Amino acid sequence: MNKLLATLIAGLFAAVSTAAVAQTATPAAPPATEKSAAEKAKEGVKKAQSTDKAKAFDEKEKAAQDASRNSPNPADQKANVEKSKMQAKTKTKYDEKAAQSLSDNSATDPAQAKANVDKSKMQSAKREKVTKEEGKEIQKQQQKDSKP
Repeated sequence: MNKLLATLIAGLFAAVSTAAVAQTATPAAPPATEKSAAEKAKEGVKKAQSTDKAKAFDEKEKAAQDASRNSPNPADQKANVEKSKMQAKTKTKYDEKAAQSLSDNSATDPAQAKANVDKSKMQSAKREKVTKEEGKEIQKQQQKDSKP
């Protein structure tokens, strides 16, 4: 383990020192009369952007951006949301969210939570004791009632 660590440190030192020597040994900047590679690339991009295809593409992109910025007015948006809530595939999602928000609100209030526990305890004291057979009958009855 120690040999591996020493080898890694030595390799890292060699790489860093090589990079430092390479940076200090760079020649002076080329004369300003020649165009640098960056300037040549900029000219090439400008030439490419000035073609008819590039201009048409740019216009299409701008039109698409303008269309996306011009969203419908808030009343239409609200109507679309309400319409979406009534559709079968999204209605259950909204119903679940509403039920969850209601249950979250009641659980966060400690006084309400304690009152719910006390209420549940009072109701359990009032319930009748049911035998296993009666429980099975009640369960069968509830299953029959729930089927359409």
